[in-house]
Order: sequence, then C-alpha cells, then structure tokens
Amino acid sequence: MAKKRDKRRKQKAAAAKEKAKQAVASDTAAGKARSAVFRKDYDSAIKLWNQAIEEDQKNEKLYANRAATHIELSNFEEALEDAETCIKLKPEWHRGYYRKGVALEKLLQYQEARVALKEGEKQAPEDASIKKALTELESVLNELAISLEETTADNPDNDRFTKMLKWMKDGGCKFPKLYLKYYSEDYRGVHSLCKIPSNDCVLYVPLKYLMTNEVAMESEIGKAIQKSGYEMRSEHSWLAVYLIQEKHKAAKSFWKPYIDILPDKYGNMPMLFGDVYKQHLEGSYALTMADNRMNSLRAEYEGICAACPAFRKYMFLEFVWGRLAVITRIFGLNIHGKKTSALVPYADMLNHITDKQTDWQYDDKRKGYTMITNRAVARGEQIFDSYGRKCNGRYFVNYGFTIDNNFIDNDAVFKVRLPPSDPHYGMKLKYLHGQPMREFQVPPTYSEDVSVLSENMKPRNMFSFFRFLHARDKELFMVSSVDGYQIKDINPISIRNEIEVLKHIQVVARESLKKFPSDMKLDHQLLKVNKFMDMNHRNCVMMRCGEKETLHWYMDLADKAVPLLKMKWKDLKRLAAKCHQIPTRFNYYVTEVVVPLVKNQKKSGDDDDDDDDDDSPRIQMKKKLPREKW
Repeated sequence: MAKKRDKRRKQKAAAAKEKAKQAVASDTAAGKARSAVFRKDYDSAIKLWNQAIEEDQKNEKLYANRAATHIELSNFEEALEDAETCIKLKPEWHRGYYRKGVALEKLLQYQEARVALKEGEKQAPEDASIKKALTELESVLNELAISLEETTADNPDNDRFTKMLKWMKDGGCKFPKLYLKYYSEDYRGVHSLCKIPSNDCVLYVPLKYLMTNEVAMESEIGKAIQKSGYEMRSEHSWLAVYLIQEKHKAAKSFWKPYIDILPDKYGNMPMLFGDVYKQHLEGSYALTMADNRMNSLRAEYEGICAACPAFRKYMFLEFVWGRLAVITRIFGLNIHGKKTSALVPYADMLNHITDKQTDWQYDDKRKGYTMITNRAVARGEQIFDSYGRKCNGRYFVNYGFTIDNNFIDNDAVFKVRLPPSDPHYGMKLKYLHGQPMREFQVPPTYSEDVSVLSENMKPRNMFSFFRFLHARDKELFMVSSVDGYQIKDINPISIRNEIEVLKHIQVVARESLKKFPSDMKLDHQLLKVNKFMDMNHRNCVMMRCGEKETLHWYMDLADKAVPLLKMKWKDLKRLAAKCHQIPTRFNYYVTEVVVPLVKNQKKSGDDDDDDDDDDSPRIQMKKKLPREKW
C-alpha cells in the first residue's frame, strides 16, 4: 500500500510540475501563438511566432511552427523559407523536411517535394504524417505519368504548343496537373491529368508572363500612339496593337511562343461570316450587333492610323485579328491594387461553363496569376472557367459560341415608337427629348435578377417606357415628378394602362417574329436532331431560337396576364396565393404587378367582395394557373 501511495504522490507531483510548466509556456509568445493557431486565428499567430523567433532565433521548432501557419494562410513561399531555416538549424529533425515537402507540393514542385519528404522519412521512418504525405504525393505522380501519346496524339498543334509549354516552364509558370486536349481542329479544352482536390492551385503564371495593358502601353507602338494624342475608344485596343507589333517581330519577340498558338483566323465570329451563315441568322439582331462591332473596329483603326503614322504599316484585318484575340481571351485583374486587363497564357484556353470549378486572381504575395479549384476535379475531367452570365447574343458575337439551356439570360430586341396619333404626343415627345423611338434588348422576365449591362436591357425599364406611352390624362400626373417624367422608374399605373402595355408588347413581339423566315418549332426540331453543317451553323440556330423563345414568352405573358387583370379580387386571390408559392417568371409578374393592381381596384370600391385579404400561400387552389411552356 505504501508503494502505491508513493507512486500516486509522484504522479501528482509530475502532473503539477507539467501544469506549472504549461502555465508558464502559455504566457510566452510561443504559447500565445499556439493558442491562436488552435483558435484558427492565423494572422495573429504569425505575429506571435515572429515575436517568439525574435526572442529565440536558434529554435528550429519555432520556424517549423511558423511554416505550418504560413501554409494555412497559403503563404507557401514564406513557409518554404521557414522550413529551409529549420533544416539548417537541425538537419536531423524530420519535421523540417515535412514542412518543406508540403510547401513545395503547394507550389506545384512535386519532384522537389518528393525529395524533401523522402529525406524526412529517412530521419523518421515511422512518422505517420510523412508516410501519409508521401503516399498521396506518389499517387499524384503516378497519375501524372500519363504517356505523351495519350495527351498529344490528337494535337494538330503539338509542336507549337510544346514550345509554348517549354517557354512558360522556363519562366517559372507551373501547371503540372493540366494538359490540352483537342476535340476538333478548331476546338480544344484543358483537362486534368489526375484527381485534383478542392482549393488546389492548378496554374501559376508569374507577372512577367502576363501581357497587361501597362506592358502594351509602354511598348514601342504603345508609346507612339500615346505621343500622337489619340484616345483609344476601347482599352482592348492597347493589347491588340501590341499583339500585332509582336507578331511582326516574329522570333525577336519574347511573346512568340504564345502568339504562335493563337488562332490564325476567327471563322467562328459572326462579324466575319459570309452569306452562307448569314442566311441562317436572317431576322436576328446578331447580324446588326456584328455589323456594329465591325464598324466600331474600323473607326478605331482609322482613328489610330490618322493620328499615328507608325501604325499605318499594319492592315485593318490585322487589327481585327488582334482585337478578336483580345476579346476572346482577356482577363480583368487587380495587380497591386490597380485594375488592369491581361492576356494569361494557358489560362485563356479554358472553355466556358456557368458552374465552373475554378477561381482565379492575381496573387500579390506570389507575384503572379493563380487559378484555384473550388471543388474536387476528377482525373481526365475538363476544367472550365466562366465568362459570366450573358445572353447568347453576347456569347456569340463577342466570343463565337452559344450555350444550351440559356432561357433565362437569352433576350430579344423590342423597337417601339411614340405614335403621332397619341393625344398627348407633343408633351410626351418633349420629355423624350424629341426622340420618339426607343429600342430595348431584354430577357424573358420581369425580375430585376438579370445579367444585363445597360439600362435598355432591363425588362422593368421597357415596361416603364410602355406605361409612359399608354398613360392618359390623370395618369400622366401620377408618373410625373418635380424633375419631369422619370421614364425608367414608372411602376404599374392602372389596370387599363397595364393591359394596353401587354397588348402593345405582344404586337411588337409578333412583328419581330415575322422577320424570321422560319418558326421556333423548326429550330427546336433542328436542335433535337442535332445534324448541322458545322458548329457555326448550330450556333446560328441556337442564337435565333433564343430570340424567338424570348419573343414568345412576352406574347404568352400577355395572353395569360390580361385575363387575370380583368378578374375581381375575390376570384384572383386564390390564384395569386399559388403564384406567390411557386416561383416562376410568370408568377413573379403576377405577384409584382397583377395582384397590386387588382387589390388596389378593390380598395377603390370597384370590388364589393367582403372576404378578408388573406394572401397566405397555404390557401387551397380552386383553379390551376396555366404553366409556362418552358
């Protein structure tokens, strides 16, 4: 019994001693740093590690711990530096090699990471962390060992592309988990060589390999244009003229390996279409949009030539090539706090999808462009970027492609004129600044959640204009303000007015549909069969089909909404509850426009229904609302 009591006393004494030691340690900078790491307050932890290292610069454990914290903050260069210092201080300690291996792997230097981890394994053969890291890295390296034939057999530009890859790698660019795959002569994509986890850097391009606006403006041709005093109509033109200059330099240009892999022609762009494809776009606003773009490029080219003699040696079609190369590949970056545009080798080869697997930015710490996965990517999976939500008109005219199932963002053009027969024509024309015509390019919705850039592309602004056109007598006072008429901010005025608006929109939509030589059903059938001359032909059909679907949506809106506007509130409110419950584009219009107008009519005494105004979505439906065709 005495022996047991002595043993317990010794254990308690040892525990008390250890507790006292930890209490002292917790008051040190290193102890506070550990607490900050435990709380995942890594920024504070770094400051505390810095303080601890200032107090004890020969302590290898402090460097190893700071390296681990840097890794949590994605400061991989700093982590590598700390790991190297740790190894110098204590070469026989395995933890320094482990930190070095992890940092190198994050920097996409896999072979170097393997060497570091192997050295760590030599120092501590049983360390579980090193074993796990080595196993995972070996798995990645085995997956990356895809044969050259597998990744390049169908690559018609293999020689040019291989030279660009060497040029990039020699300059410090890193993309070991990616490869280029060709689907046809003019269609290619970027794929993963192995399984890639989420939050993994798959591409790093240092600043020197980013062709920015600033690089273009500081070039020989850039300085000449600036000296001439000419003001570019588009920021994209700086990169375009620089591309042309560098292409003419050929082998003397630093950018030659990159320029050599750019398309020689852009046959998929509508502005360069011949009659064969244009006939498939008859009636589509894409033709007008493409012509406007070409006229804009010609005006820019002629303006530069007029002001800057040094640019006159370049042909107009060369300038078109440069501008198309830029608009189809441009990235908007924030470099050291300054917004700029840039061409990014390899990154600009990713195709578009709305649900992309990657996010990118300029990383000031790493001094380069980084692309990070936002979800896991399977081996062989194509890696996408996103050009953002757009209508097929912008995808097609700007980038040369269309996407399927783009109903919500597709749009159509509505041209409307204030009729001279309007009894208030003179007064209305005054507030329209003497311009009776308006043109809107809008998607099929009344919602404000739309992917549009300008005011004439917002559906509510189109409805506002139509309401102004059909305002009569006292209604004009309802939409006026001290500043006159705010044409784009007119809410629903009255049931009469809204019915006239819907009918007018329907007429305009019907007239627009008559401009197409074929109907929407034929387009749907062609897309279902999916047998086209080529991708350009399919894009033309997809483009015009999207416009027709949008026009039909507005026609259907009138057919379904006008009868509802004519209903009494006691008959409408149950339908309204259903609309509130089921979110569709039509139901949104009913909730936002039809319901307030009809309820307001009741409050004005036009509806003698004595039922309460319960708008609860739980009300049972007695009559089904017609569903949208889409």
